[in-house]
Amino acid sequence: MSWGATTSVNGTPARGNRPRTFLMKASRFFAELKRRKVYKVEVAYAVASWLLIQAASIFLPTFGAPQCMMKVVVVFLALGFILSAILSWVFDITPQGITRTADFSPDEAVDIVRQLEAQVRQEFVRGYLSALIYAGLGDKTKAIDYLKREYLNHDKIDPTGMSVDAMLDELRGHPRFEALFERPQ
Repeated sequence: MSWGATTSVNGTPARGNRPRTFLMKASRFFAELKRRKVYKVEVAYAVASWLLIQAASIFLPTFGAPQCMMKVVVVFLALGFILSAILSWVFDITPQGITRTADFSPDEAVDIVRQLEAQVRQEFVRGYLSALIYAGLGDKTKAIDYLKREYLNHDKIDPTGMSVDAMLDELRGHPRFEALFERPQ
């Protein structure tokens, strides 16, 4: 009798690496929770909820509120915990305001940029597309360098498209970006 992996009808392992794949998926999930800062939000929410429950346990009896009011407070705080977990997964609070969390990790972004730069060395990739990628990653210097290379090296390209492209909103107001519009036509 074998306690290891058994073979199913079609020859694939029936109970092969289930624990290992589960652990890998779980570790990726927890890493994603950490990257999206869900832990921090939930700890802050738990502390604030605990303080609210303590205050409610003191003030509700003082004002003669019925016993069910305390249950209502706890239920609303529990529902708020779930809602805050969902919102912290989807959105980030940054100095620039509330933004949508990127769907890829910074480590993946570095790999994507390396692949793009390798492709640029081998074949033609428009500088504008590279600029959009770097602007999306928040690297204003490289984004403007690619735009400058694209628009200053080609006489027949009109830079008015850059002025309305929403992907380049992060670059607006930057002196080097504004200088691209000042070149003689």
